[in-house]
Amino acid sequence: MRVVETPRQLETLLLQHWNVRAVQLEALSSGHTNKTYRVQEVARTAILRVSWPGKTAAQVQREEAMLRHLSVCARTPSLPRLLPTLSGESCVQAADGCWLHLFESIDGVAGMPRDALQGTTDAMRALAHLHAGMATLDAHEASPLAWLQMRHARVAAREAPRLSVDLSPHYLLLMDSMGALFAQAHAWIDGPAQWLHGDYQAGNLLFKGQALTGVIDFDDVGLGSRWLEAAFALFALSRDATVEERFVFDSKLWSRGLAAYAGACGQAAPGWMHVESPALMHLFCTDQLLIHLEAAQRGLWTPGTGMGFLACWRELLRAAPVGMA
Repeated sequence: MRVVETPRQLETLLLQHWNVRAVQLEALSSGHTNKTYRVQEVARTAILRVSWPGKTAAQVQREEAMLRHLSVCARTPSLPRLLPTLSGESCVQAADGCWLHLFESIDGVAGMPRDALQGTTDAMRALAHLHAGMATLDAHEASPLAWLQMRHARVAAREAPRLSVDLSPHYLLLMDSMGALFAQAHAWIDGPAQWLHGDYQAGNLLFKGQALTGVIDFDDVGLGSRWLEAAFALFALSRDATVEERFVFDSKLWSRGLAAYAGACGQAAPGWMHVESPALMHLFCTDQLLIHLEAAQRGLWTPGTGMGFLACWRELLRAAPVGMA
């Protein structure tokens, strides 16, 4: 289980490694893996992020390298900017294994603005510019599904997380079904792979009023098709996560967002973005399930209601090939 540092311990680490005296330490809304705090000093505000204990050094280094690379790219929105420690390091690893990063604060609040269409189109244009910057990094001839398949391999290699009695009997079926989806998708996804954000959704977008002010949380960067990540981002931004029985999204908002992304890219979307829309939805559901299952395996979350988990589970279960076991 996650070791949660107390505010007093975090304040001590901030003073020891960054010479930051926190007047106030405010816990912010965050996902399963990282915990985030607003650090208020007398004259400035910073953001402290605390990872889960098992996060690897390689993952930390990938994120830091990506942020350094994007810091000199044009047309990107405001991105996290690391504040070095007193010794010049980019982060600190606490005794419990958690990694601590301190970032400059970006003005804005996480989540979509009231005008969903404007927020989605601005978010997708920003993603196009991010992808353009990321495309200049070597992708090592990766598969268009590389980050998905690597996540699936990690989850499959570990014991199933503790699931409720109505979910547990279907776990292996869904894991096998995911593998079948990957095999089918390789036949129709074309185009090169490149580096991707890895978790482009409303919780990682900052808005002030209607204006997009920043994109955060690059600690899940991976390799794959930029158009596939664009499709996933559109499902994330247009879905109704309050519906648990089935996966529901706004198809008109999805299409308008795709047009904004394609326009910012200066090229038309590949035909499979339209022809294979049901398969794209199932791949998105796969991605969401794997994110949540991996968090559950780490003891960071208990699968159940919320976060759109059950809707994705049920959607994939309905789509599982007949006879697969």
